[in-house]
Amino acid sequence: MQFARDLDTQLADKFVGMYVNERTLDYGEDGREAVRRLLDMGHKAGIIPQTPRVEWV
Repeated sequence: MQFARDLDTQLADKFVGMYVNERTLDYGEDGREAVRRLLDMGHKAGIIPQTPRVEWV
């Protein structure tokens, strides 16, 4: 794995198995709404200066 510094293949496979799933490729509409809400909450809490416009690719 190109970006897994000093991580052996077996451990990398375990990590991928735990954290990578279908939503890694596509959040779905409910996931996109969750990201929008998170950013809006960050703005309302004063953590980010403005709610960014999200573009999904």
